[in-house]
Amino acid sequence: MPALTLRRAANRLRRAGPPHQRDLPAGASISLASLRARLDPESRKTKWAVHPDGVLGRALVCEAGAASTVVLRLTGIVGLTARAMLLPHDWRDLDGAMRAWVAVTDAHGRRQELWGGELEASDRSHPRGHAVSIQIPADSTTLTLGVTPLHTASASPLHRAIFLEPTIIDPHAPAPTPPPPQRPALAPPPAEDPLISVLVPVHDPSLHMLEEAITSVCTQTFPHWQLCLVDDGCTHPEIIAALTHHAAADPRIHLTRHTHAQGISAATNAALATATGTYIALLDHDDTLTPDALQHVADHIAAQPDLDMIYTDEDVVADDGSFQRHIKPGWSPEHMSALMYTCHLGVYRRSLTQELGGFQSRYDGCQDYDFVLRLSERTDRIAHIPRILYHWRAHAASTAGGDQAKPYAYLAQPGAITDHLDRSRVEADVQFGQLAGLHRIVHRVDSGMGVDLVLAVDAAEGLAEAAASWAAQPHPTWSVVLAAPPEVLDAAVAALTEAGIPASRITPVPAPAGASSAGLASAAAAATAEQFLLMQTPAIGLTRDWLTRLIGYSQQPQIAAAGPIVLGPDGRIQQAGIALPTGVPLHLRHGATAAAALPVVYNVSAVSGILATRSDTYHRVGGLDPAGNDLALIDYCLRATTTGQRVVVVPDARLRTSGPDATVNDLATIWRLRETWIHTHTHDPYYNPNYRPDRGDFVLRRY
Repeated sequence: MPALTLRRAANRLRRAGPPHQRDLPAGASISLASLRARLDPESRKTKWAVHPDGVLGRALVCEAGAASTVVLRLTGIVGLTARAMLLPHDWRDLDGAMRAWVAVTDAHGRRQELWGGELEASDRSHPRGHAVSIQIPADSTTLTLGVTPLHTASASPLHRAIFLEPTIIDPHAPAPTPPPPQRPALAPPPAEDPLISVLVPVHDPSLHMLEEAITSVCTQTFPHWQLCLVDDGCTHPEIIAALTHHAAADPRIHLTRHTHAQGISAATNAALATATGTYIALLDHDDTLTPDALQHVADHIAAQPDLDMIYTDEDVVADDGSFQRHIKPGWSPEHMSALMYTCHLGVYRRSLTQELGGFQSRYDGCQDYDFVLRLSERTDRIAHIPRILYHWRAHAASTAGGDQAKPYAYLAQPGAITDHLDRSRVEADVQFGQLAGLHRIVHRVDSGMGVDLVLAVDAAEGLAEAAASWAAQPHPTWSVVLAAPPEVLDAAVAALTEAGIPASRITPVPAPAGASSAGLASAAAAATAEQFLLMQTPAIGLTRDWLTRLIGYSQQPQIAAAGPIVLGPDGRIQQAGIALPTGVPLHLRHGATAAAALPVVYNVSAVSGILATRSDTYHRVGGLDPAGNDLALIDYCLRATTTGQRVVVVPDARLRTSGPDATVNDLATIWRLRETWIHTHTHDPYYNPNYRPDRGDFVLRRY
């Protein structure tokens, strides 16, 4: 969080008075939105929202009688700041009052209310609500924010309230260690701006869209461009005349004519043949560039002159002026193999494009997808500019307008992906996904590949149901390595055998109680299979081939870990990958419904809860660090990625935990993880910086 926000939060605490509102020194802050809530019945009527009814900031919306609870482990007193208030339309249109409150419980179950305040509806003036600025005792194990309705006879009573920007201030958090000083590098001699050739194949677009496309290039703030137009058998006289006019008006515009249409790949190759720039940029004849698009690209090239590919964010603009943003992750190879996500604007080194043979007509409609897949086999010097620099026009004849416009483009994609996998020596089949343009890469897995399901438990409850689902999945060669306290171990093994797992498949490991990461590390030390499935809590398989899907990815040498979507008992997401935009782990989509999960494989910085990994990777990076507590799997993934491997989430592999979310928000462990990784995760490569860094739900920042 910015220093100014920290100072403001600390000042709010200093202005507060007794009994729980005494001075507290400034420290690190963490939004409650980025912590894991406990998924229990009383939390179901709460949700995190942004800008509800015009209220700025992130807000915890609580319906009447609801509360949201987070489980904490503290090393000392921390502060909580927030504002409790009504939503604007509610205080204006409804009647009555509500009581907002904040309470904690300790390890003995003793409850203590730390703050309470009434919120009353009024049509006379805007109720400002209450500033909450309190201290949370060090022995608190849960923190609960709730709303209680007050009696009213009104036919339209208040039914919800919000806690705006609730934030914990931890004065015990260590300040991040500054990076070691580096010897300043000698500044390279200034390089000339590269010439960027913009390739535009043209075949009978609407005249006004073509004019806007050409004008968007001619009015670039970056002057070193070349526009390579190809008339691919246009039949409309006004289009032919417009192309002729523009080519005669500016020597930077080159026009090639085809007497008959040869297709988009052939036309793009013809434009490529006339290009002289160091880089080429692809522009469709009915789309536009932002005025500064090529300048941002040139700035990126100046900073990284060896780049072979640059792609940017984009938006899709409909005829009525409405638009939809495409906010993209950094370079994500596994995501790319299942979805053409880089799209526009795409900029490529011209010499490499020519070496690759340009674009292939047999993949017309998805020729750019095939091209990027082939390019990615030759280079990883690929950069993402997280700015919307391209406006993709959605209309009846455009793929941006829907999958009915050019169905052949989607039908050709599996062939391009299959060719890519074959060239990469990846044995897999390509299936269509849930939506047009999404694909399911089904790796072939040797039925003899051994897998150890590695887990640690403190009780036998829930094991039998989970184990029965393990036995039902089709991969035949697996065993269970189970760590548990000695007094629980026999009952846990009995639960597995009662579920149908032969005793010969079970390796029991005594472990101390209450130390799940230490127990999991002990179990992993006893595992011997080629693949490990590390499971922080017993989970029930929901999809038939969940294990095969995970080890299909984790067997790939470039993949360090593969995680599934893990749901809680109520069907909401507990685990869907981890982002670390500021060194603090964000649980992606946490608390959302299962339908909110991205329906195609995607790259992430880490996964938690459950992951598949090869045993050689596990031992090479030093296994689990028991000091990582609930974050041990996250720390493992981050260490593994330092070897050049990647982490993926496989969303069609789904499991459900058999009990409530047992994760504890251990602030000391969170700060320790931040201290370890803040310098390598000053931003997350897969979590676009345009998203809020304090939430994992892909909500855009508001500047």
